[in-house]
Amino acid sequence: MPADQTAQSQISSLIEENRVVLFMKGTRSFPQCGFSATVVQILDQLVPEYHTVNVLKDPDIREGVKSFSNWPPIPQLYVEGKFVGGCDIIREMFVAGELQTLLGVKDDIKAPAVTLTAAAQKALREAGAGAEGVLRLGVSTRFEYDLALDELRSGDFEVDAGGVTVLVDRMSAKRADGITIDYSNENGGGFRIDNPNEPPRVRPLKPAELKEMLGRGEVAHL
Repeated sequence: MPADQTAQSQISSLIEENRVVLFMKGTRSFPQCGFSATVVQILDQLVPEYHTVNVLKDPDIREGVKSFSNWPPIPQLYVEGKFVGGCDIIREMFVAGELQTLLGVKDDIKAPAVTLTAAAQKALREAGAGAEGVLRLGVSTRFEYDLALDELRSGDFEVDAGGVTVLVDRMSAKRADGITIDYSNENGGGFRIDNPNEPPRVRPLKPAELKEMLGRGEVAHL
C-alpha cells in the first residue's frame, strides 16, 4: 500500500477509535507550537482524557491529515469522528460555549477574584493617563503575565478589582483566580503579582549557599 494510503488508513482508524483526537505539533505535555499549546490548554480545562498525535514524528501523517480534512493548518481537532477545526475555530467555539456543548461537558469557568492594591491602582492611573481601554490581565499556561489596556471581547469576564475593572479572558480565568497585583518602587519600580495558583518557582542557589543548607540539613535531595 502506498505511503499516502497507509497514512490515510491510520488517520481514519485513530479518529474511529478515539472520541476526541487532536493532531498537533508536539505532545500534550510538551506542545511544540503556540497554536497547538492553545488548543491543549482549552481541552485540558474541559476533558480529562483525549488522544493526541504528534505530526512532527511522522511526515506522512502530517501531510495526510491535511488532505484528509482538506484543511492545511495544524493543529486539527476531531470529535466523534467529525472534523471540528483548527486553533482559531476552537478558541472561538470555547469562548462562545459551543465547544463545551459539543463535548458534552458543563462549563464551570467563572469570573476570577482579582485584587489591585492601592499602590497598583495609582501606578496604573499614572501609566494610563489619557489612554483609552480597560486593563486586561492574561495568564499563560506557564504562568507568564500580561497587563495591558485593551477593549472588551466576546467571552471576557469584567472583574471588579477594588473599584477598577479588569478584563480576564476565559482561558486565563482559572489561573487568575485569587491574584493580587501590587506595585513596588524598588529596583526601578514594577508590578508584583502574587498568584496562589502558580507552582513554586525554581530558585537559583550559589554553591556556598547550597553547602550551608546541606550542613544544616535543610535539603533532603536535589
